[in-house]
Amino acid sequence: MVKAVVFDIGETLVRDDRYWGSWADWLGIPRHTMSALVGAVTALGMDNAEAIRLIRPGIDLRAAYRDREDSGRGEFLDEADLYPDGS
Repeated sequence: MVKAVVFDIGETLVRDDRYWGSWADWLGIPRHTMSALVGAVTALGMDNAEAIRLIRPGIDLRAAYRDREDSGRGEFLDEADLYPDGS
């Protein structure tokens, strides 16, 4: 009997490309550069936030999240972020 089903939200149910693209825009770098860095740190088994630290060493991520929120460019999910169910 199945008692629970657990999904890893990022890249399982939800696409991360808009999320990381918005970080690239915020940091003023090309989106493909951010994508490559996220892929590289993930392949190395690192936290994907390390991609941001590679671009801005010493960045205070909590402050950066707050700054993005305060500017109206914070995180959100909508239907466009979900992978299609294939039906």
